[in-house]
Amino acid sequence: MSYEERVANPCIGAERADLVLAGCAILEAIRRAFPCPRLRVADRGLREGMLVQMMRDDGAWSDGAWGGGSQTATS
Repeated sequence: MSYEERVANPCIGAERADLVLAGCAILEAIRRAFPCPRLRVADRGLREGMLVQMMRDDGAWSDGAWGGGSQTATS
């Protein structure tokens, strides 16, 4: 994907077009070091994930309670 295509992609945009390649290289290195058949991608931030886990631990959250929070991809 070219720089222009990354900028035009609404999920990436101009602010992140340069960072995506570095992020992909990091992800590839992690996947090589720790092979796995599936990868879970969060569409929320780390703090939200921590909050959800704390709510699960307290019984205030059940999976699917608010319709998502992550996507699962297979490779």
